[in-house]
Amino acid sequence: MIMIKKLIVFSALTLVSIILSAQVAQPLYYYPHGHEPYEGGDKEFYKDFHQILVDNKMEPCENKNELYLLKVIVTEEGSVKYLKDEMNSGMAEKNKCAYNLGLQVLKYMDKWKPLEIDGVKKQGVASYHIFPDALFENYKEGYSVESEPALLEGLPDGINKFRSEVVKKIDLDGFQWKQSFKMVALFTVNTEGVIEDITLENSSGVPDFDKRIISGIKNVKKKWSPAKIHGVPVRYRFRLPLSFGNPS
Repeated sequence: MIMIKKLIVFSALTLVSIILSAQVAQPLYYYPHGHEPYEGGDKEFYKDFHQILVDNKMEPCENKNELYLLKVIVTEEGSVKYLKDEMNSGMAEKNKCAYNLGLQVLKYMDKWKPLEIDGVKKQGVASYHIFPDALFENYKEGYSVESEPALLEGLPDGINKFRSEVVKKIDLDGFQWKQSFKMVALFTVNTEGVIEDITLENSSGVPDFDKRIISGIKNVKKKWSPAKIHGVPVRYRFRLPLSFGNPS
């Protein structure tokens, strides 16, 4: 197996795919760390959110545990529109009050900052957890979301220990390569603490090898405690870098 040649072919095909996709719809970008989609950052966003609730005499949710992840697109002009996320549709259905409040308040918010990449303004995706119980009479100046990441039960070293367990489970028999390389696996820990939606950020170029990596992750039978926002379990997306060294 000549890994490098296959990687080059994969990259070329991916580039063609990206070009074709760009002809159909304008690509979306996520704000990188340190770039704020809202003027003043998250604290200013929630401060304005609270004030809009008060000024417009909106009603709080009966269920104090309602929570919704609001995703928006900030356009190049600085306007904003709701981003429908099929992966998040179940959360909207179970938390209709928080969902509706997010959409209502969004219409009044006007401090959005377009994403800039190399000096060029682009459409950017931003997301905010809406927990109404903390945004009405319980709101406090400087509020920020109370969050807990998903954790591995019984593994004190967390994700590093999990990575070691994954490496043990990946069956590399029958594969060879001439130089070291890296790959990145993505997976979600759902609200039940179960791993799902395992994908690869970058393919090896060899489908069978990719399947071995995904199988390795699936075969690590460790219990997770789900991530929580204000004590409410939420889905949590992990990014797991994996390194494959020079063959001995």
